[in-house]
Amino acid sequence: MIGAGLLLFLSCGATAGKASVVLHPNGTFIQWYLVKDWDDVTWQSEFKHMKELKMSYLVFAPTVETGESYYPSNIPGIKEAEKCNDVVDACLRNAERAGIKVFLGLNFHEDWWKKGPSDPAWLTTQMQQGNLIADELYSRYHARYPNAFHGWYWVWEFDNASFHTDEHADVLAKCLDLNVKHVKTLNPNLPVMLCPYMNCLLGTPEAWGQFLTKVFARCSLGKGDLFAPQDSIGAGGLVLKVLPAWLKDMRKAVDTKPGLHFWVDTETFDQSNWTSATIDRLDKQLREAAPFAEEAITFAYSHYYSPNTVNPGWQRALKSYLETGAVPTDKPAAPTSVAISKTDKGVVISWTAAKGPFGDYGYDVFRDGKRIARVQPPKEERSAGARVSYTDESSGVDMQARYEVAAYDFYGNLSERAAAVAGQ
Repeated sequence: MIGAGLLLFLSCGATAGKASVVLHPNGTFIQWYLVKDWDDVTWQSEFKHMKELKMSYLVFAPTVETGESYYPSNIPGIKEAEKCNDVVDACLRNAERAGIKVFLGLNFHEDWWKKGPSDPAWLTTQMQQGNLIADELYSRYHARYPNAFHGWYWVWEFDNASFHTDEHADVLAKCLDLNVKHVKTLNPNLPVMLCPYMNCLLGTPEAWGQFLTKVFARCSLGKGDLFAPQDSIGAGGLVLKVLPAWLKDMRKAVDTKPGLHFWVDTETFDQSNWTSATIDRLDKQLREAAPFAEEAITFAYSHYYSPNTVNPGWQRALKSYLETGAVPTDKPAAPTSVAISKTDKGVVISWTAAKGPFGDYGYDVFRDGKRIARVQPPKEERSAGARVSYTDESSGVDMQARYEVAAYDFYGNLSERAAAVAGQ
């Protein structure tokens, strides 16, 4: 049943004695480029990892992108992506077997980022194509995978910078309705999910809430459908201290639409260096969202935490956190044998790898006191004593700069910095 996403965790370990309520992340987005070569064994492994964390939902989006489909399509103007291998069928087939519920995204086009609300005729054409895709997906897959084919994802991500006027609200509501009304004729029981994003430098939460209220009043989103805004923390549109205010006003807007559910799309990445968000930050995101959202879905567990994609230590640490609510605060040991050398490509900083209770550490590299890189723990576990390196290719740098390295663990704890020594 949609909505029972709040769990009570009794904290332990370094945070013992505190009762904490957090949202349990209940699913993940997944994109074609990640899974295009997956076989059934890998899909089942992914779903096993998700179920180990008590996740139930997966959003596969989009199924058609800028005229290329990720399944065999007969729609004029759409061609199947090279080496597609019907990824949609593989996803649904394995989800049906594993008991995972899938939202299928419709179409998306890269021109969206240029056109936005400025070309309603173009948008209408895209929505009409989306309806043809919905027909094809439903007729091809729903009867075969009735338990896995759970709903639809409206892929067009809108934001408070491009959409803010009354005219924009009208354009957006009409576009939504073209798809929402159509998919409800196919099956009124399949919910529609949409996930906009926000930038706190380009608007206020109050204005965004008022804009959304207008959109909801003018479109047929309703009972069972899901408004799940990206929390925008990973991409940098919001920071943690302002997140509650934005969620509060969006929740008010959702409450004006009977039957519409409010989820949050929790970003599990750090766009500044395209690494996985450490568990301490995820914990803060979920805590800030808990008073407002019914469920949390992630963008994206499968890309940033799954053992199929990244170091298995993320899974181990995340599982421990979700089971206990605890975020340990013990510092890792500082890196050892840190050395620098000069090559044609730049200054190479190297050090000896170490492991914590959940596996390999990651590392932050500093030049003259400023962090210049975050070296993510590798997908494959390192052997004991392995050397790790990073090359500073910045123009004009030399070995006169002061380089330091600090270890970080999956919970975000940072060691003391160890200074590099030339030729060590």
